[in-house]
Amino acid sequence: MQKIIIIGGRGTAIVIADQIYDANKRFGMPIEMLGLALDDRSEGNDISGYPIICNIKDLYSKYGKFDDIKFMYQLYRPDVLEERTKLLYSLSIPLEKFITFIHPTAMISKSSKIGHGNIILANSVVNCNAILGNFNTINSLSLVGHDTVMGNNNYIAGHVSLGSGVTIGDMNFIGLNSSVRNGINIGNVCIVGMASNVIKSLEDNSIVYGNPATKKIKLNNIIR
Repeated sequence: MQKIIIIGGRGTAIVIADQIYDANKRFGMPIEMLGLALDDRSEGNDISGYPIICNIKDLYSKYGKFDDIKFMYQLYRPDVLEERTKLLYSLSIPLEKFITFIHPTAMISKSSKIGHGNIILANSVVNCNAILGNFNTINSLSLVGHDTVMGNNNYIAGHVSLGSGVTIGDMNFIGLNSSVRNGINIGNVCIVGMASNVIKSLEDNSIVYGNPATKKIKLNNIIR
């Protein structure tokens, strides 16, 4: 039985914990939640029934030696995604300690290539020749089109459709129900607002929304 500790404790971290539970109970996948690594205990020592078992900085020293325990990283939030990605790498945890979790209802092409620490949730599709780097989260009912190349630490919300031949850099957030047209490029550290239709390539640090997604968002008093 593969035991999992998730770095994080709210939002998608709990969604993933529940999907791990579902994968085990409904499909017999040999995987179970051990607990959460989180510093904030303002809401108590468990979240939605999952115990907080250690602080983030203590995770590897306490549990890194156990072969049957793997980690997931899920502290993403769009406005601080770059900062929290730096936190992940500052922990200096070897890549092989991070498991890629694919829910049994997801469809993954045999020709796709998927790195370490990726999360692909229920009823998502990764089509042929797609390439995912490390630490990408693909939420439920999302599509990664054929021949799409994705870097690292990207967060793809639910019901997102990435067209074929799309190139996505690192540390991007693509919001709920958004679509990305075939063959375009998305740089690094971009935010796409929910229900947006991206039809043109995005430079680094772009923050857009709308249909088409050309409107700029003011974040922290800076127009990007």
